[in-house]
Amino acid sequence: MSAYYDLYETPSPNGSEEKKSLHARICPKETYTQKEFVEHVAMFQHLPKNIIGAALDACIDELCDLLANGNIVELGELGFFSTSLKCTQDTDDEKKKIRSESVRFQNVHLRISNTFRKKIRQRMKLERTHSPTKKSKKTETTEKTRKERLMLFLQENVCITKNEYIHLTGLTRHAAIDELNKFIRQGILRRRGISRSTVYINNIQH
Repeated sequence: MSAYYDLYETPSPNGSEEKKSLHARICPKETYTQKEFVEHVAMFQHLPKNIIGAALDACIDELCDLLANGNIVELGELGFFSTSLKCTQDTDDEKKKIRSESVRFQNVHLRISNTFRKKIRQRMKLERTHSPTKKSKKTETTEKTRKERLMLFLQENVCITKNEYIHLTGLTRHAAIDELNKFIRQGILRRRGISRSTVYINNIQH
């Protein structure tokens, strides 16, 4: 499995129209809810879901209390949690006292440990894709060409996912899903699975 990324133009700080440099940005595949994360951990770590869920809830609750009491909390290799504050009124004079009512909680910060960064770097395999949320140039391929690419792909692979079809054709996410559904109505494809497990198989050979 790979993490998908795309390249984006880096805006010029002075607003000039000169040739811009590019920067890479991850294209998230999915967003995991806490329930789905717990199920994922239970499946791959072979632990009971109810125990993982209860432990996670307890950890979050205790983390909240410790941070609210002005502590810094280390969570193993993950890193350190801390809080920051803000003043609701400006002052540049130390003699002008800022009343406690004017100091507010601002945010929670996580300083990732080097060990955790190293683990991600070692496990991450990157693959270029076309982001479904990125404004792209007009697609130059025709539906016929995309269908031919799809059939060639399915000759070499058992099935194709939505993300693979987006990568194969360069279509946006919505356009790719619409076209896949169109191929299903035409009897070219058959859908298998639900939600994140959805794949498309060649229906002509069945």
